Amino acid sequence: MEAEALRAPAAAPASAGAGAPPGAGRLGTLYRWAGAFIRPEWPALVAVLLLSVLAVLAGLAQPLLTRALIDDGILARDAASVLSTGGWMVALALAALATGFACRRIHVAASARILHRMRESLFAHVLTLSPDFFARMRQGDLLARLEGDLGEVQRFAVDAVLSAVNSVLTLVGTVILLGLLSPTLALFLALLMLINSAVLSRVRPRIEALSQQSREAGVEVSSFLVEKMAAVRCIQTHTAEAREQARLRGLHGTVRERLLSLQLHGYLGGAFPNLLLSLAVIGIFVGGSLSMLAGDPLTLGTLVAFASCMQRASAPLHALMGLYLQWQRVKVGLIRVDELRTLGAHAGAVPDAAVRDFPSGELVVRDLAFAYPGVPRAAFAGLDFTVRAGEFVWLRGDSGCGKSTFIDLLHRHFAPSAGSVTIGGVNLDDIDRQVLRRHIAVVSQEAVLFTGSLLDNIRYGRPAATLEEVGDAARAAGMCGFLARLPDGLESTVGPRGASLSGGERQRVALARALLMRPSLLVIDEGTSSLDSALELRTLHGIGALLPQATRIVVSHRDLSPLAFDRIIDFPGAVS
Repeated sequence: MEAEALRAPAAAPASAGAGAPPGAGRLGTLYRWAGAFIRPEWPALVAVLLLSVLAVLAGLAQPLLTRALIDDGILARDAASVLSTGGWMVALALAALATGFACRRIHVAASARILHRMRESLFAHVLTLSPDFFARMRQGDLLARLEGDLGEVQRFAVDAVLSAVNSVLTLVGTVILLGLLSPTLALFLALLMLINSAVLSRVRPRIEALSQQSREAGVEVSSFLVEKMAAVRCIQTHTAEAREQARLRGLHGTVRERLLSLQLHGYLGGAFPNLLLSLAVIGIFVGGSLSMLAGDPLTLGTLVAFASCMQRASAPLHALMGLYLQWQRVKVGLIRVDELRTLGAHAGAVPDAAVRDFPSGELVVRDLAFAYPGVPRAAFAGLDFTVRAGEFVWLRGDSGCGKSTFIDLLHRHFAPSAGSVTIGGVNLDDIDRQVLRRHIAVVSQEAVLFTGSLLDNIRYGRPAATLEEVGDAARAAGMCGFLARLPDGLESTVGPRGASLSGGERQRVALARALLMRPSLLVIDEGTSSLDSALELRTLHGIGALLPQATRIVVSHRDLSPLAFDRIIDFPGAVS
């Protein structure tokens, strides 16, 4: 066993590149992105559009049938006409019901498929991002982008477009019908619509600003809850319950204030058209009645039909106003989704000519340096050492000197700022990322487990592994002791993040998961720190027996037995 020290000359401050601001064509780019998920559903969307047209036509026919019922039936005292017209009205109502049911059935299924494809694509992209992104991004904010913001984008891209088409068709058809029924009354309606547009043009900018502020306040609450729910024990330990409740009340106060302001402005935007509609109906009946008394050929049936058309025109007007309000929310969501969607993948991107077979041979680190983006001080610099194939090495160093960061570079979570790392003479950057991570297994101090059985957690890296292989890995990781105490053994269920296990038990499960992958290079990054010294030593010997040909690196700042290792490499102190 020999010990060597790494050369670590002073490093120059690292500079962080500034990201480019979003371009003016962001909206078009996003719609092209969304279009890739919408296009497979075009037959269903066309069917929804055609059914919507049929529903619009059925709705427009009702006022005409109402006029016929009054003028040709009731006023003419023609019972046969009343029954015939009433029958047609019932038939159209039933047809509209059936059409609406079919339309909703097709639309909901297609819309859900589009949303799920978009989320799956965005989730796959998120899985390529650097750990540095997750260290900076609040989990609540990330979940809000994947769930709420993406849902808003999908609903607007699909639902809103179809709703707009339906509303425009209804509105255009109604206006044409109104013009045919009474040009004079149609001009009166047009004047009211101009007044409505003028008022709404003053309200809209305020609604847009309030929508963004309300969304940001909601994200603050989500992020707060996600963070605090993961730290309940710490809050209880420091008797901070009252302080955290006060913070939540403060956040809720901000949400209520912004939500109330948004709702009031939104109500004004919707209530004013209602007021104009009521005035229009009153004006129609008063003006129409005066015209009839003055001898105008306007009939009572036409007057009622016109009022009915007015009420039908209000629905698409309200729908279009609602779409505008939705668009203000969607613009905020679009920006947030686009920020996530356009983040570049980390250093693990695979070149076209990537090496698909993991090379065998020594691990060589030459003049390696790394600095986190935006951090002027380098994590380390000037690393030079070699680990021979099959060696059992202790990588020793003080806490905070960059050992775990170096391990992240081995998995290509980051790209080095300078220098290189090769295995068997092949640069890590030239090795396919999936191949690299299958052959370099890392056991971290913070063991990550998922809800499910112990067996599922151990098999996470090799789902097809046999029970015998799982048993060998579990024994080598020192799991036999606590497995014997569990009534269901490997089938025992662990809670979220393995909460039902102790820290040492979680570490042993994570170690068994890594051993089951049969790696060529096994890195234990403080991965046995929760074990006592005797159990840790037995576990290290068990790993050597299970993987005698693998290169094994134990990263630790604790005092271990030097006799257990072939060599000790001293990691330099943090660069100042």
